Amino acid sequence: MSPIPPKSLAGLLSFRIYRELLLLLGALGLVLAGVGVYGAGLPVWGGTLVFLGVVAVPVGLKWWDDFRRLGAAAFVLSALLMLQGFHFLEHTVQMVQYYLFNRPPILSQGLISSLNVEWVHFLWNVFVLSMMVFLLRRGLRGFWGWALLGWTTAHTLEHTYLLLRYLQLQAELGALGLSGFQVAQALPGILGRDGWLAENNLCTGVPGLTTLPRVAIHFLWNLGETGLLLLAAHTQLARLIQPR
Repeated sequence: MSPIPPKSLAGLLSFRIYRELLLLLGALGLVLAGVGVYGAGLPVWGGTLVFLGVVAVPVGLKWWDDFRRLGAAAFVLSALLMLQGFHFLEHTVQMVQYYLFNRPPILSQGLISSLNVEWVHFLWNVFVLSMMVFLLRRGLRGFWGWALLGWTTAHTLEHTYLLLRYLQLQAELGALGLSGFQVAQALPGILGRDGWLAENNLCTGVPGLTTLPRVAIHFLWNLGETGLLLLAAHTQLARLIQPR
């Protein structure tokens, strides 16, 4: 008898036969991360990578099971929901560090600070945009699907601008003989305080659009992206599942 396809996002994201393995390895990952950070002196991002490396086993098995049972589109949607969920968690942690712990932006780096660089942000958003195009071609349409594509495209353009500005400043410093001086990975982009809109006195009447710090701007970018992804996936889930 063929397996019953999931009828909700909760069913799609369920680990089913790998639930116990996820709990076991998740607990082991937390222990190893704690020992690494508090016992061996690893930075927090190192402990986070240890934890993610351990839980990658049940997550990988779950994704392979999704692909085998439900097809490529359902697998991509499942993986994208989980990855974007973790990415949004990263930006939530940065908000907590900035607003509750009163850390400066350069120290509000989230759980994996070593990956909080312009190249990584740019490549991640290009990857998400590519997956969105794939899902749209496979049936993730409707109002929320197209809205998500527009939002993801705009988000990718923001990070394209940030990467180009970062590379430009690096080149200018190199021309001045300061090639060893690294530009901070907290430059303003198109939106927010000191961003392109603010510099050109555009949209100054829109609350926060030209005044919010980068950490808040990118939290809102990912809040919108995560919310639209959930709405699009919820309304179009049946079109993406191809039970085998």
